[in-house]
Amino acid sequence: MAKKDYRRGSMTVQEAGRRGGLEVQRQRDLRDRKQIMDDPYNKPGPAKGEAYGIAAITQALHGLDFPVSKQDLLQHVGSKKIEYRKGQTVSLRRIIQDAPDEEFPSMANVVEAVSEALHEEGLTH
Repeated sequence: MAKKDYRRGSMTVQEAGRRGGLEVQRQRDLRDRKQIMDDPYNKPGPAKGEAYGIAAITQALHGLDFPVSKQDLLQHVGSKKIEYRKGQTVSLRRIIQDAPDEEFPSMANVVEAVSEALHEEGLTH
């Protein structure tokens, strides 16, 4: 079989499609391995301290191991305040103290309890 000449214009449509398909697959593989353009992929999101809503809650609770008791959660929160909405500061401690739960199995449970409390206070939509 003769060696292929890949200079401009010498490639068939089928060959071009195959090479393009291989590049698409390579990009998918990089994405799946959390690498884009050979750099580590950092999940996009707001900078620390610039989040609002649920993102602000999860940032404030970063590093917490679950399940967690209400007391351990209060200790972790300390006097942290979050901006649930831009310009609307809320004390996590006060809200968590009022939560009926004594243990939180996951971050989702804490977020749900805080969101419900904020909703009851009219601080959410």
